[in-house]
Amino acid sequence: MTIETDVLIIGAGPTGLMLGCELRRCGIDCVVVDRSARIDRRTRAVMVHAASLEQLEQLGLRTKIERKGVRQRRIVFHLHHSAHYTIDFSSLDTRYPYYLNVPQPEVEEVLAAEFKKLGGTLVRGLGYVSHQETGNGVSSDLASAIGPVRIDSQYLVGADGAGSTVRTGLGVEFPGVTYPMSYLLAEGQPVVPPPPDSSAMYVGRSGSVSLLPLPGGTIRVAGPVSSELLDRDETLPLERFQDTVDRLGFGNTLRLAHADRVAQYQVHERLADRFRVGRVLLAGDAAHLNSPAGGQAMNTGFGDAAALAWRLGQLVRDSNLGIDLLDGYAHERRATARAVARSTGVLGVLQSMREATSGAEQALVRARLSGLAEAWSQLYLTYPAATSPTGEAQLFRGPHRIRPGARIPGLRPVAGLFTLLVRPGQVADALRNASRLPVGAHIDELTPQQASWLPAGATAALVRPDRHVAVVLPQLTTTTQRQAIAGLREEVPA
Repeated sequence: MTIETDVLIIGAGPTGLMLGCELRRCGIDCVVVDRSARIDRRTRAVMVHAASLEQLEQLGLRTKIERKGVRQRRIVFHLHHSAHYTIDFSSLDTRYPYYLNVPQPEVEEVLAAEFKKLGGTLVRGLGYVSHQETGNGVSSDLASAIGPVRIDSQYLVGADGAGSTVRTGLGVEFPGVTYPMSYLLAEGQPVVPPPPDSSAMYVGRSGSVSLLPLPGGTIRVAGPVSSELLDRDETLPLERFQDTVDRLGFGNTLRLAHADRVAQYQVHERLADRFRVGRVLLAGDAAHLNSPAGGQAMNTGFGDAAALAWRLGQLVRDSNLGIDLLDGYAHERRATARAVARSTGVLGVLQSMREATSGAEQALVRARLSGLAEAWSQLYLTYPAATSPTGEAQLFRGPHRIRPGARIPGLRPVAGLFTLLVRPGQVADALRNASRLPVGAHIDELTPQQASWLPAGATAALVRPDRHVAVVLPQLTTTTQRQAIAGLREEVPA
């Protein structure tokens, strides 16, 4: 059996399904396949941050997913010596100044339904075996219970998780580290219900756990409770989990009346050497893994999908564009994965909290936490310049500025199209000079907050479909637009 499509996506997790939805919104034919016959109902990732909520709103899915989750306004750190610290999300520049705790299977269910509603093809029980690049595309061999299947596509995306068979097939290395302790996890009904709008981290002398409120009044308690490394196959009864957590010294706060799930796992930080090999791309956990601190994994995968969808859409629609356009995806998203790894490496911060007993020491800890709400929200992510091969992405270094590569919080772009954002009152001038803009570009006004982020002397910003600035325009004349847009490919790929 042979099937033809524009884009084949291996992996029906959050990243693969989000990419599928984004591509279908742009009218691109795509097939998503997954080796598993059904959604894995175990809760894995749970946090959906503000940038992802903006992306889901654009798909018309935010409300559906919010019904399956609980809004969280802050993360509170509690210490054994009674100190506490707060990361507050309520002042973010967005309609959604919070994050959701929502189980990953619920997110996958909503995305899968939307993908099929948009005309996408989702096939379960179909696993990747190998692929070969042809002159104009990729021919992939897959295996099913009823025999081999071949899918011919223009592009192949491996979004098939940490053990990615696509990445292995490409021969791409996945270097990194494994944390030298086991993380313990339990989910169920708490003895003491926590505040419904706050997640928490309880930091003991030798370990720590997070407490995350979940739908239905349940909670998740998880983290590196101690420095102990358990045998990978060792079973973990609730009694042992509870005894270990009790040693942190927070009493009934972390006790479960009954548990629906108890597990142990190890945490890895890994980064693929390459995100692109020819017409094959890696995304999500297949490309990067990091600590669960800050709930970044699912959100970084969503960002991969946004960055990749508009590029694939342009390439499929215009065969004259060179596939080197995909280099921008690899450059930007690999730099982002590095930045995310830095923002989630909080073991050092936790140790500083343990040792901070004086007012001055605690003030230093609060300074280290400053900006983490903005960084973890991913609203202010700024890509490095395309001309800087070793450039670093920035999740947040306030105050925010509109410059090439910067994300525009609150923007609602038209699917697959560039947006020209102009200062209030200048839409008419922009329309008179619109002939030099990318085809179909949408023109809109900057909000007062967005306008305050423009550099002095700038009049407008041309923004890509993934909400990142392509170029800042000093004026709206045809000449300046022609010069700026001609240099677009050298600045930030478009």
